[in-house]
Parts: sequence; structure tokens; C-alpha cells
Amino acid sequence: MSKLSFFIVLVLISASATAQEQSHIDAARELLEVMHADQAIQQSHDQIYPQLAGMVDQMGISEDQRPTFEKYLEKRVAVMKEEMNWEKMEPHILKAYVDVYSEEELRELIEFYASPVGQKFIAKMPELMQATMQMTQEMLQDFIPKLQMVQEELQAELQQQATE
Repeated sequence: MSKLSFFIVLVLISASATAQEQSHIDAARELLEVMHADQAIQQSHDQIYPQLAGMVDQMGISEDQRPTFEKYLEKRVAVMKEEMNWEKMEPHILKAYVDVYSEEELRELIEFYASPVGQKFIAKMPELMQATMQMTQEMLQDFIPKLQMVQEELQAELQQQATE
């Protein structure tokens, strides 16, 4: 095989691989569109403030400290919204989907999420996530004191070892 023929074969193989990669990325992008991933990110942003504001009681913030806490809470939420917006996250999410799913799997997921039951699943996801988060917070309330006791035991033992 001449050098020119070999070069042409390499170029054709490279072009074919690039087209397949782009098709895979396009499938991931289509799935994210069908799943309304950009809207899900926005909805999660909308839920951040109330969730963090609910930490006031858990953190023991006094009424005098509440305005300062809320000021910094608003700053935190603003930074999160700025840094974790769809435009910044989309390329990373696309890469994750391409890395995890084959193009065929992405096409099957598109078929499901484009279906009426798939769209219903997507529509109810925020409600499901809220219920799950509420349950998780309730469970945390039960075992955080146990974790704190373990932490205190650890600190006491480490302090005792340091004095020996």
C-alpha cells in the first residue's frame, strides 16, 4: 500500500469516528432536551433558598443573627446560580451521558422519556424529589445526634492520646 493510500484510509477512518462521536453527543443532547434537563436545573435553583433557609433552626441561629444569616444565604444562592447554570453545566452533563451510555442506550432512553409515561415521570420528578428530601431530612434529624456523639467520643479519645 502506498503512503498516499494509507493516509487516505486513515483520514476516512478518522472522519467516520468523528461522525460517530458527534452522533453519540447529539443523542445525549436530544435526551437532555426530552428530559427538560435545563428546566430541572432551574427548578433545583428555585428550591435551594427555602432548603437552606430551613437550616436556620437546625444551626441555632438567633433572631438577632437571622438578618446576617439571610444576607449571606442570598449571596451563597446567587453564587450557586451563577456557577451552576445550564450553560456551564451542559457540556459536563453531556460528557457524563456519553461516557456512561452507549448511543443505542441513549436512543432507547429518548424513546422512553418522549413517551407519555416518560413525560409524566419527568413532570412528577420535582414532587418525588421534594418528598424524598423531606424524608431524608427527617431521617437525618434522628441520627445526627448519634453522629455527634461518635464525633465527641473521637475527639475525647484523640485528646486523651495527645496528653499521654
